[in-house]
Amino acid sequence: PEAVDLLRRVQKVMHSNIVSPRSMNVVFRKTGFAIQNGLAAQLIARLPFIHV
Repeated sequence: PEAVDLLRRVQKVMHSNIVSPRSMNVVFRKTGFAIQNGLAAQLIARLPFIHV
């Protein structure tokens, strides 16, 4: 569940910043790699806060 929440938050940040589909793919690949390596907490700390 934490990984899913992280990916949803990343997606919201990217949509709010109008990111191209190609760059979104790169970000999600890097995010997946970070989750596999246990670095998700570091990624979350760097995301801007967005109210939904």
